[in-house]
Amino acid sequence: MMLFLHYLFPAGSSIWVEATVDASTLTAVLSVFVWRLIVRPLRFALAREAAQAREQQARADELLQTNQALQTEISERERVQDEVSRLNAELEQRVAQRTTQIEAANQSLSERNREIMLLSEMSQVLQSCVTEQEAFQAAPRFCERLHPGAAGALYLTRASRDQVEMVAAWGEPRERAPLFRPPDCWALRRGRPHEVREDGSGLVCPHVQETATSLAPYLCIPLMAQGETLGLFHIEFPGKARASPDHEIAPSERALATTLTEQLASALANLKLRESLRQQSVRDALTGLFNRRFLEESLQRELARTQRNGKPLAAIMIDVDHFKRFNDTFGHDAGDLVLREVGALLRRQVRGSDIACRFGGEEFLVLLPEAALETARERAERLRQAVHELQPLQNGRALGAITISLGVALFPDHGDTPESLVQAADAALYQAKKAGRDRVVVSEA
Repeated sequence: MMLFLHYLFPAGSSIWVEATVDASTLTAVLSVFVWRLIVRPLRFALAREAAQAREQQARADELLQTNQALQTEISERERVQDEVSRLNAELEQRVAQRTTQIEAANQSLSERNREIMLLSEMSQVLQSCVTEQEAFQAAPRFCERLHPGAAGALYLTRASRDQVEMVAAWGEPRERAPLFRPPDCWALRRGRPHEVREDGSGLVCPHVQETATSLAPYLCIPLMAQGETLGLFHIEFPGKARASPDHEIAPSERALATTLTEQLASALANLKLRESLRQQSVRDALTGLFNRRFLEESLQRELARTQRNGKPLAAIMIDVDHFKRFNDTFGHDAGDLVLREVGALLRRQVRGSDIACRFGGEEFLVLLPEAALETARERAERLRQAVHELQPLQNGRALGAITISLGVALFPDHGDTPESLVQAADAALYQAKKAGRDRVVVSEA
């Protein structure tokens, strides 16, 4: 007991002194003992466990919140990932579409560039053409390259303006109207392009309907230049025609055909103007025969050709007898009428290889390539007799008979240069006039 008390109350404490004699005190001491050794540690343990429990609950709650946050973040990340995947898919689709559009645009640009290059080349070639026939041969080649798979024809309006004639064609051969009246084409009637669609809608031109066994979509475009209708550009798109979904001819094809037509019209107008200027420079305005300038150029050329071929060249100098009498009696208009009648006769009588010129005043010169002397004399005689049949009328008044004198010379027998040949024919003409006119005289060797 003492040891127990000594444990509870160390020596020297006041409690130890007082507790040694009182039994009730012992009870109190035991209570204190129980409190200190059992109750208090137990309370401390329970408090510690409660604190640990609370700490664990707090940690559990924190873990739960963290887990919920993680779940939310995972869900958000999954949503974001799905959105990113969707956006990537959309982006890939847009990139693919844009790539396809860019490729199509590049292809279209390449095609347009090819067309521009071909149009430029065609323009240069047509500008280099000397005659319309050269242009008619060159144009179809470019039309085939500019419109692969298409077929068409080029028509020109005749000088009489009442007929349109086909001058070139290309593509799949089929029967086309070689000649028709301008009213037989709706484009020429209206003065604007006319289209017939793939489904056959639209007014079919009579010049197409008359010859077509099966109708293909086509365009008729007038050849217009400087307000004048030169002809017609007709193009068909059979079989593999690049038509739009509404059965119309593709706009690119229509635009290209229009541009092509404008280029052709401009080139043909330039050729016509150039030919008109050339004719004015080499033709005599009154008679329509070649002028003296053309004669000098042609004579030099024909003599060189004759020397190469070793064949003759004959020259016939012609003079209208008593021409001054027509001027003095009936006036200068009557004299001009006589010259026009003689000029028209010479144009009718000469061959395609012959060259008939107005030498000056009432004198004419005819060159006969590859004609022997006797042949030239006979031709001169026929001309003299043909002039006898002319009966020119001025305002219903007869001007009287016309006669001509003719001198014939031969290269190289009578002259081996242009000047000497003309002089020999002129000398023979002088002999004919001196002998009484209205006759043919051959130059003396």
